Amino acid sequence: MPLGFIPPGGNYQPPQPDLGASRSDVEELKDKFERLKLVTMAVWTFVKDDKEINEDALIARVREIDKLDGTADGKLRLGVKKCGKCGKTLNPKFEKCLYCGHITPVSSIFETF
Repeated sequence: MPLGFIPPGGNYQPPQPDLGASRSDVEELKDKFERLKLVTMAVWTFVKDDKEINEDALIARVREIDKLDGTADGKLRLGVKKCGKCGKTLNPKFEKCLYCGHITPVSSIFETF
């Protein structure tokens, strides 16, 4: 159907977007979040038991790390990483610059997410 075409009788109904795919993507993200939360809680119990760290120390550390990006908002947004040689923006998943080939090693495993 050509752009701007309205069928005779004026009963044009624009196509409706398929929201089913979006909903399933959201459900998949929720499932992944719940699994991540479960694993995180399991790891925390190992650390707590082994190192005798309490919940107050964990909360204090989370608040400290939360401020690393300059904003205490419950989220951690790491800055854009630049190539150590040419200064171009790097894809966070790769150490090697796509422009000049220089390898800029990650300083934290969390930079790779």
